[in-house]
Amino acid sequence: MQFDPVETYELVRDYAKQEAVEPLKGAGRWLGFGLVAGFFISCGIVILLVGVLRLSQDLLLHVWFPNQADGLSFVPYLVTLAVGIATSAVVWSRVSVFELNRGRS
Repeated sequence: MQFDPVETYELVRDYAKQEAVEPLKGAGRWLGFGLVAGFFISCGIVILLVGVLRLSQDLLLHVWFPNQADGLSFVPYLVTLAVGIATSAVVWSRVSVFELNRGRS
């Protein structure tokens, strides 16, 4: 059996592609989708919290306690903070780590 440097080079190159480049492409795709999804989810949460703030301002300051509106103007911000913390807690409880290349053996 003779040593063939060209065949050895091709074998090493193909192995490097299979074991390094392909998983990196998958990781890049996974990271890209994750970043885009995170951006849109963050925008949605901000819009939701602005809606909670406006609703709590309207209800607390104009419907339920119109006479004490000046003294209670900070309460809608506390309500919004509580909803934001609760939302963050639920989101973080649902995060799970999984393998980037699951399903491959």
